[in-house]
Amino acid sequence: PWTVASYMIEGGSSRDFAKAKRWMYGRITDFSALMALLVDATSQYLIQQVEAGAEALQLFDSWAGSLSHPDMRHFSLAPLREIVANVHAVHPEVPIMLFPRGVGAGYLDFAAEKFAQGLSLDPGVPLEWARDHLQPHACLQGNLDPQLLVAGGRSMRAGVARIVNRLAKGPFIFNLGHGIVPETPPDHVAELVKLVR
Repeated sequence: PWTVASYMIEGGSSRDFAKAKRWMYGRITDFSALMALLVDATSQYLIQQVEAGAEALQLFDSWAGSLSHPDMRHFSLAPLREIVANVHAVHPEVPIMLFPRGVGAGYLDFAAEKFAQGLSLDPGVPLEWARDHLQPHACLQGNLDPQLLVAGGRSMRAGVARIVNRLAKGPFIFNLGHGIVPETPPDHVAELVKLVR
């Protein structure tokens, strides 16, 4: 909801989310009402996704890292917790992954709360730290830099090995640290799949 709210207020993505933050700080009642609407709409949408056949869900909060730690807890973690509770009230069997991109040590907050079944990691998260502090509490997913997949070759192979060697002994899903980009060569994707298998 924070990411969607910020896009609505900013009119698109932003370098510093200044308009959205001014609205959040200066018009807290209005901003809270907007967040409540987004939590409800997102919950209903995800429930319908499950009823249409989705077997697992992932909630992205792509700009959670633009918030201070207290604001991240209030405007990212809390709304995501509410969405997960709403979905699980109707479909308790569906695993839900969270991706609060860029929150750094704030990943600890998400792991400690244990309201979702997993955490997706952005490329900036140190793997040893994630293994030691997050993996005991949640299944981890990620975190290959999408540009390594574009580059392919030795760099990509080294990145894949680094992730697998550090995280594959615990609950883990191999994935990118964010979305695949359009210029990614399909043969690099095929090699990545072969390497992970």
